[in-house]
Amino acid sequence: MLKIVTAKTMQIIDAQASEQFGIPGHKLMEQAGKRLAGQVLRFVGSDSRTLVSVLAGGGKNGGDGLVCARYLARAGVKVIVWLLAEKLVPETLENLQRLASENVPVKQYSNPLPEEFSRVLERSDGIVDALLGIGITGAPREPMATAIHACNRTKSIVLAADIPSGLNADTGEAAEPTIKAHCTITFGLPKIGLLPSAAAAYTGQVIVETIGFPDVLLRNTQEEIQYCDKNTAAEHLPQKAVNVHKRSAGKVLVIGGAAQYHGAVLLAAMGAKLAGAGYVTIAYPKALDTIIRSQTLEELCLPLPCSSSGVLGLSALPTLLINAAEADAVVLGPGMGRSKITLEVVKTFLRKVKGPRVIVIDADALQALPAMRLRTRSAATPALIITPHEGEAGMLLKQSCEQVRENRWQAAKRICDITQAVVLLKGQHTVVQSPQSPTTIIGTGTQALATAGTGDVLAGVIAALAAQRLDAFTATWVGAAVQGMAGALGSLDPLGQGVTAGQVARNLPQAICCLRKTPKNIN
Repeated sequence: MLKIVTAKTMQIIDAQASEQFGIPGHKLMEQAGKRLAGQVLRFVGSDSRTLVSVLAGGGKNGGDGLVCARYLARAGVKVIVWLLAEKLVPETLENLQRLASENVPVKQYSNPLPEEFSRVLERSDGIVDALLGIGITGAPREPMATAIHACNRTKSIVLAADIPSGLNADTGEAAEPTIKAHCTITFGLPKIGLLPSAAAAYTGQVIVETIGFPDVLLRNTQEEIQYCDKNTAAEHLPQKAVNVHKRSAGKVLVIGGAAQYHGAVLLAAMGAKLAGAGYVTIAYPKALDTIIRSQTLEELCLPLPCSSSGVLGLSALPTLLINAAEADAVVLGPGMGRSKITLEVVKTFLRKVKGPRVIVIDADALQALPAMRLRTRSAATPALIITPHEGEAGMLLKQSCEQVRENRWQAAKRICDITQAVVLLKGQHTVVQSPQSPTTIIGTGTQALATAGTGDVLAGVIAALAAQRLDAFTATWVGAAVQGMAGALGSLDPLGQGVTAGQVARNLPQAICCLRKTPKNIN
């Protein structure tokens, strides 16, 4: 896991990289600018007609932007640099001089900015914000303030280098004005000010690029909050033995479905299957039998007695308990509905169930939790994982969705304290909390996951990993990381448009493959 740092801590790590490990600042700047350019190309493409405006300040953040401009020019993109500072630190001045040989036009400091500035920004495909770094606090001064306002008025894709200019790296508070980025590429480690919900309007998607810092400086040791990166997720993926068979690869039981919600159990089962479970059974109301069987090939279908309204009835409980006892992990809740009968089935099942190592309580089943006292956890009872979104978290805490969003980390901790379960709070910067472990922020999710059914897929993924003998906490954060990457792979649009839950599920094998191939230390 990575540390989550303040601006001061990041500056100390910068100094340690140089003094203790002999990594000069200009090398880190080169890597930062190169990685930044790669992300710009991912968002806007590399067509020779593509125009990118780089807004650079005089500090190291501006130097990152100048390096980025050099790599963009080499990729065949049209680049124009707006250098909005008179004094430059040595590394930034060096990279300005290197740009001269790349035939990149550089517009020097001007106050007020010329009318040409806004016109060029308007027709730019992408804008790189490299004006102010993490060490700057307070409101941006002129001409940067005017440049930020002009940038925010455009419809161009805006990418911030390290932090959006104007955003406080420690508090997440936005000055007037602050860049509103579609994506923030932050270097070394995630800054704590990038993660509050209030900062999301300015950061957009957050991507962490480690740029070659020594691993020992990045890894979390004693912090109460940690950040799950791709390397850590890759290290904890389960591996199948050469003599494995379908039953030893993990058995997952998915319980859910109602007359109007047949898709949820299918998506959860697909998530479990494609995340590596060897054996997946779907338990559902028999009213859904025809449609469920028409959509399944590998899964075992288990139709059960249901009410006249098409929800699971109490008479289904004996069969559910028998099958749960034979499973390694259970997903309870996708598409079950919220009728009194359904909630009674959930409560009775949770009181009586024996056998599975883990139960993932998701979606409609969460509605039953406030009305029941969960059993004290022991080695003989299943570990519980609950996966609320902000609205469901508000229901559990008797708060509004907005109150949960104001402090997502605290909300996850409170739910964990109440339930003694592993809690996954969905949303931007997904939070995973367990009674014995640090608060963990997931770093792979994108807005592509903001579509119906992805939560069902996630529940299946977590259950599959738990069935493959990961402990409940590890299965939860690894599952969230895998699904986040699957979502990012699911769309040609880097802003996440046009992705369905089914696509996310079908991308799970590719996501797992990409994680396994993640280099241990990217330089």
